[in-house]
Amino acid sequence: MLTLSIDNCDAFSVGTTFDVAAKKGLKKRFFVEHIEAPGSLDSATLFVLNDATEVKIVETADEASDSIHHKVSDMRLEVDRIGGLADQISVLNESLLLLCKKAKQQNDEDDGFPWNSSILVHGYEGTGKTMLLKELESRSGARKVIRLEKRQLLGTASKNDSVIQAAFNDALANQPSLVVIDNLEKIAAAGDAVAQTTVDSLRAGFDSIIGTAVLVIAATRNHTDIDSSLLGSKRFAETLELPVPDRSARVEIIKALLHKIKINDDSLHENVGSRTHGFTGKDLGVLIEKALKRSLLRTDREEEWVKVHSRPSTDQSTAETLVDGATHSQPESSTPPSHDNSVPRVTLEDFELALTQVRPTALREIIFETPKVTWNDIGGSDAVREMFDETIGWPIKHPELFARFSRSNKQKGVLLYGPPGCSKTMTAQAVANTYGLNFIAVKGAELISMYVGESERAVREIFRKARAAAPSIIFFDEIDAIGSTRESGSSSGLHVLTTLLNEMDGFETLKSVQVLAATNQPESLDPAILRPGRFDAHVYLGPPNGPARLDIMKIATKGLTLQDDVHLEELEKETEGHSGAEIVRACDLAARQALRRIVGGATDESLCRADFEVAFARTTKGITTEMLEAYDAFAQKGARR
Repeated sequence: MLTLSIDNCDAFSVGTTFDVAAKKGLKKRFFVEHIEAPGSLDSATLFVLNDATEVKIVETADEASDSIHHKVSDMRLEVDRIGGLADQISVLNESLLLLCKKAKQQNDEDDGFPWNSSILVHGYEGTGKTMLLKELESRSGARKVIRLEKRQLLGTASKNDSVIQAAFNDALANQPSLVVIDNLEKIAAAGDAVAQTTVDSLRAGFDSIIGTAVLVIAATRNHTDIDSSLLGSKRFAETLELPVPDRSARVEIIKALLHKIKINDDSLHENVGSRTHGFTGKDLGVLIEKALKRSLLRTDREEEWVKVHSRPSTDQSTAETLVDGATHSQPESSTPPSHDNSVPRVTLEDFELALTQVRPTALREIIFETPKVTWNDIGGSDAVREMFDETIGWPIKHPELFARFSRSNKQKGVLLYGPPGCSKTMTAQAVANTYGLNFIAVKGAELISMYVGESERAVREIFRKARAAAPSIIFFDEIDAIGSTRESGSSSGLHVLTTLLNEMDGFETLKSVQVLAATNQPESLDPAILRPGRFDAHVYLGPPNGPARLDIMKIATKGLTLQDDVHLEELEKETEGHSGAEIVRACDLAARQALRRIVGGATDESLCRADFEVAFARTTKGITTEMLEAYDAFAQKGARR
């Protein structure tokens, strides 16, 4: 009966399965495990049966144990080899354990139990998807791992179908086995007509391994990019996300990557881990590589220092050494740098330099440089600083206290409003710098696209990147460009505004992402954007008062020499009603006036009172009474809301 079943096949290969009916309607499943034929042939070759063919049937578990159940008890991944993915590896090991149990069964028939629920691994670029698949290939303990890649599927539809079928047949012939597919979206993209044939072949492959000891594990950046017919029961029944690592995961990754490197500071892992918000495992690898290069270069310089100072010197008191292309005189008593002839030690200073060169992948496309602005650069900012300390600083510095009071940082958005030139942008930058947050700056007008749907996608992408790089700040400058009232008659920013509102207060919680926005026209904003849960804190940054104007003038004239007739306390009174930007502009004009005198032959390089008087005469005050009244009306309206 068995021979007749094979004889009915036009062709067969390793892994071909077929059912044979027995008494009382029972069926038994057989599969072709091994084929011996003349010549060097691979497992994807098709064969036909002839009179000389011999068929060997293996029916007992003892006879099959060496070939089918090879080392099934060793199928697992080691957590300590991959930092920061302990939970994900645990899930994979559970699936490998179930695969082992299925492989040990004597009866290979489908019993309806989901032994091999295939797994789709997804996550942001650099989170470790490819590395995890490579670990499965080399260390999972499976009898065989078959890899499917885009480059194998560049032929015709029929050839691609043969490649996929051969891969699954090979896996069936070598149970327990794995089929791994990296970048699944490249061969099975949703909505791609060209990929539909490949999707059909993959579905057939999934159907052929139901109830067997074959597990499919694939990886993709976004599981929504995959054809939906491959998701669900008996296909990719389980999705496993690899998130952007949090602080503890980053520390684990750094320890794993530096396990062979000498460290001069036991706290280095914790220090670097706490300062790399938004870094993926790949980003941390790049960071460590740059730090190690700095370490090697530093070691070479120290060796050169030792060589130079070991030479005889004609001067008993000093020895000359060449450093960075310049000759410096060093006392002989100077202590030489500590030097170890063994492997160089990497220091925190090496990482300090590396951190200036590496940015998180999640923000690389849209992030500005890490803000360098501090509160000391903004005159009269004490009150604003205290407000941000309470809303942003406290939850970061005292999370345990907030947890005891069952409070979290509920406030999501802060609206900065006021006349032009009153330090709204600098305030946002100072906030990000003060609390060590990743900073994303977007001009509202840049989000208005002529193409339908592009602006909305841009907003969603900004929030997605901010979540991936949390804790972070999104700063929308000129928010009125997309947040104007929906009753104004303009539809250019309507859908963008709706998307923004959904991202800030939608179904997905906005965790560890603070949203700041700035506008000169708060009265034009849609009321929905100002309600609690969105921009519920309104901070007025108006014209600076006397002490603030004096602070601004001191900051603007820092490094300049002032003559005795220049009294900033008196000049400050002449700037009443000016914005901070206008005061800085006036100080720049005064410096330029002094340069004109010096170029004209004057020998005194200090600024005199006449320079400031010329500058003030050329500075126009842009803040009007009407503007201030409008801001006051907005504040009163907000107080009643």
